[in-house]
Amino acid sequence: MGDSVLDIVEYAYAKINLGLKILGRRDDGFHDILSVFQTVDLCDRLVFRDAGQGQIILSCDDADLPTGPENLVYRAISAFRSYTGMARGVEVVMEKRIPMAAGLGGGSSDAAAVLRVLNRAWEAGLSGGELREIGATLGSDVPFFVRQKGTAVVSGRGESVRYVPWSADVVYVLVCPGFQVHTGWAFANYKKTLTGHGEYDNFINSVKDLPVSGFFGRIENDFLPLIVQSHPETRDILSRLTDAGALVASMSGSGSTLYGVFESRDVAEAVWARFEAEGAKDFSPVPLRAFLCCPV
Repeated sequence: MGDSVLDIVEYAYAKINLGLKILGRRDDGFHDILSVFQTVDLCDRLVFRDAGQGQIILSCDDADLPTGPENLVYRAISAFRSYTGMARGVEVVMEKRIPMAAGLGGGSSDAAAVLRVLNRAWEAGLSGGELREIGATLGSDVPFFVRQKGTAVVSGRGESVRYVPWSADVVYVLVCPGFQVHTGWAFANYKKTLTGHGEYDNFINSVKDLPVSGFFGRIENDFLPLIVQSHPETRDILSRLTDAGALVASMSGSGSTLYGVFESRDVAEAVWARFEAEGAKDFSPVPLRAFLCCPV
């Protein structure tokens, strides 16, 4: 059964979407997408310990995150045990740093971390493909996160993952406004006609690897008009990022996180500091948060 899982520490990295196109609705009710996913060095920290009698024990330093069967980490443990027939107990202590319902894939990354750790610690011997198969039952973003870090062209409902080299030395300023966006709501309220292909699609589909030159200028996110309409303050944040020198400013996933891409770390740090100072003075129930990140 392998060694104890006592005090195994695993990091679950956030992702940003460098563009996101919705290509159409599938027969299974999901949507076909095309996107470039990239992990960044904002991460959650998960500590795994043994638990007795087949228990699943989950705790978190964020009181807003449920720790029962509705939690993706809990569900990932259950799915892994069901797939492998193993029934060992495990305790997971989570330190959350990735904002929730922010388009950064935090829950999905946490779930994938569970699959990686249990596969190693319990010596289950599952392949990456099998872990992605389990992950796809948990959420559309989980298969990408089975490989802990990297950049990939993601298509289908998220199950088709093609990793690509990444060479751009850029810095991201992430701005999480004071509201959350739930993916189900975003898809349900997405009104744009699903016409499919555009400049972003054609560029991604025409290259084997992802040349950074010319890529940033083609980034599009089909959810962005919906979020700008619903939350007009996002337009101001995007303009401020662009005016400060960002190569491009866009949104990750279905929102709410906005980001600017900067070539200069000094400039990015100055922009981040201004947003961070605003967040410190924001006393709303969900204050603005800002992060300075790099690709990993």
